[in-house]
Amino acid sequence: MTKVDRWIYNTITIYSEAKSIAIVGPADKKLLYLELKNIGPYNMKKRFAVTMYDYDPQRAGEDITTADVVFDLELKEDLIVNYACEKMWPLGKMYKGKEFILVGDDEHHNGDCNPITSNKQLVKQNELKDVWEFNELNRWKGKFYMVAGCN
Repeated sequence: MTKVDRWIYNTITIYSEAKSIAIVGPADKKLLYLELKNIGPYNMKKRFAVTMYDYDPQRAGEDITTADVVFDLELKEDLIVNYACEKMWPLGKMYKGKEFILVGDDEHHNGDCNPITSNKQLVKQNELKDVWEFNELNRWKGKFYMVAGCN
């Protein structure tokens, strides 16, 4: 698992009360999905229903729902893990009473309609009222900003 995946996994297992998890924009990061799907009664007392969503048809697969989570469907899961906050409208403005783990970077790629510059920005944009944890990790040309909490 990557450092980002490990942080997300640890945050979920420590703080989350969710029974279902939506992983949004995972790209090729399927290890977190597999780890969460495999949590069972011997490791913990809860098991998660996990669904991955990605709007890029090149990422399509039997374990990924190809859809734009802003325009195409409504997420029903208790916890939303968004790997691509810089690529979309803040999901916390659309979904209330949810748990969130939000990850965005400041590399300003083509197609980044919501450039992320800080953890504070993620908290404010997504209207988080209770912040469990936050972190920053270096990336090749910038940083990952990561926040967990609920609105």
